[in-house]
Amino acid sequence: MLCYKVWQETRTRFLISGMALTTFCLVAVLFEKQFRAMGGFSGERTATYTGYIYHSIYGPGKAIFVLLALPFLGLGGLLREKLRGTTGFTLALPLTRMRLGWTYIGLGIAETAILSMIPLFTLTVLSPLVHESYPFTEAFHFSILWFICGGLIFSVAFLLSTIVSAEYTAPVACIILLYIQALVASWRPLIPYRLNILWTINAYPNTRWNPEHTLMLSGPLPWTRLVTILLVSFGLLGMATLITRRQDY
Repeated sequence: MLCYKVWQETRTRFLISGMALTTFCLVAVLFEKQFRAMGGFSGERTATYTGYIYHSIYGPGKAIFVLLALPFLGLGGLLREKLRGTTGFTLALPLTRMRLGWTYIGLGIAETAILSMIPLFTLTVLSPLVHESYPFTEAFHFSILWFICGGLIFSVAFLLSTIVSAEYTAPVACIILLYIQALVASWRPLIPYRLNILWTINAYPNTRWNPEHTLMLSGPLPWTRLVTILLVSFGLLGMATLITRRQDY
């Protein structure tokens, strides 16, 4: 019952995000020849389908995932319910605030995982329709990056939604913090540490091209960085549940 209640509250945002990302991938693949003639979505001309997909989906496409989906998936919790006047009903249910918080978190993480897999499935299904193929292992590589980095963005948005009660302040603040982090991480002395989450999510530090500039190759997953991101995400979500438990509604 609790999962269904949380799903009812988040499904519109999740379905809109999923349809937007699916449509973007569908258009990028089915109209591949037309977009490649124009240099792809990013204006980067590549000689291979693999390179085109990187510059069209895993480059610009991440904006839909990062800006449209994740900050708004994290928009939930008791403060938001307080705005709608349903906090009394929720707190009267025979369950702890901790369980309520982790239900929001669990469903949000599941939705983040599904969104991160959309490019993988669309590329697998649609690429043969245009007589092309995209390596499954490479698509899975990017889905892992999207899921783990996306989990951090979701965690920041969820934590902010337990502190700020205004309707869209939390997701907007999340987006601003994300770009501040990217700017700080792009400072020359910090570049070698590869702290930029927007670079990590599309494997920018690990991409390289062959001498003919025709084939995009991605290096191994940066597990040390990804484990660190996971630990930070769990820490932020733990803070959010503690705030939920102690706050006066």
